Amino acid sequence: MSGVNKVTIVAFAMMLCILLQTNISKADTFLAGDANGWGFKLNGWPNGKTFKTGDVIEFKYPAGAHNVVKVDQAGFDSCNGAGGQVFASGDDKITLTQGTSYFICTIGPHCANGVKAAVTVN
Repeated sequence: MSGVNKVTIVAFAMMLCILLQTNISKADTFLAGDANGWGFKLNGWPNGKTFKTGDVIEFKYPAGAHNVVKVDQAGFDSCNGAGGQVFASGDDKITLTQGTSYFICTIGPHCANGVKAAVTVN
C-alpha cells in the first residue's frame, strides 16, 4: 500500500469519527411536560417542539403516582397499555427513534384524563 493510500485512509477515518461524534453530541434532552413534569398538567406538550433521532425524553413524576408506557398508536388512542414497554422509576429517560413514539400513563384513568403524549421525530 502506497503512502498516499495510507494518508487517504487515515484522513477518511478521522473525518468519519468527527462526523459520528458531532451527530451524537447534538442529541438534546427534553423534560416531558416541561416544568410541570409528567402528569395532569401536560397542557398540549409537546406541541411546538422539534425532535430528532437520538434525542431523549425525560419523564419525571412521583414514583407510584404515575408510570410511562410506550405503546403503539392503537394503544395511545384507546389508552390501553397491554403489550407496551413499562417504565416506573419516576425518572425515566427514553431515547427517541425515527417516527412517532406514543407514551401513556396506565394508572387509573390518568391516560383518559390527558396523561399521554405523542412525540414525532422529524
